Amino acid sequence: MSNLYKILVLCCCIFALASCSSDEDDTNAEYYNWQARNNTYFEEIYQKATDEINNGSDEWYKILGNSKNDVSNHANYIVVHVLEQGKEPHKEVINGNKYVDADKGFVCPLGVDTCTITYRGNLMPSNSYNTIASVDGIEVGYQFDTKWYGEKLNIKEAIFTKMTPASAVDGFHTALLYMHPGDRWRVFIPYSLGYNSSSSGSVQPYSTLIFDIYLKSFKTKQK
Repeated sequence: MSNLYKILVLCCCIFALASCSSDEDDTNAEYYNWQARNNTYFEEIYQKATDEINNGSDEWYKILGNSKNDVSNHANYIVVHVLEQGKEPHKEVINGNKYVDADKGFVCPLGVDTCTITYRGNLMPSNSYNTIASVDGIEVGYQFDTKWYGEKLNIKEAIFTKMTPASAVDGFHTALLYMHPGDRWRVFIPYSLGYNSSSSGSVQPYSTLIFDIYLKSFKTKQK
């Protein structure tokens, strides 16, 4: 009886390993070769931003992650597509890292400030989930979180939440540090600035995170 039990356990283990392996090899599986596909997807977005910036666009940015120092590694950056711009100019803040204005005080949140935001989160496109976003025409995948209903953001109907930048994953944290009230950004976060090799709810390991973020306001602790 003991030997039969051992054989059954061994068969279950072999079946489980085979199932995992087949998912990695099966091109029809939802998350087939997920890490490599995410690497390729983010690199394509990074290159698109680079091309747009080189062509003089002020709607695309590449921002080094708050916790990163290696400027040569593309995976240390978030990519931003500006969907709507607040009252303050972006370029001065992005390029000059300007948090303080002599007349207006803090124009961007600090890590410990309380931000009032609404957002929507997607993964990169996969076999079952691939939608062309009407707001910027970029294809996105599975929607794992949202604070508004329907395709278009309606500020009056959206659910707003309060959070500090420092409480979010590094890529989300980094984006908020450079946003002004009234800004709406599409933020592409490589998994190295997201959950990396860990999962979170329905977010798979090694997932690029794509957030549509609207910053309504922030309250600084230093006021």
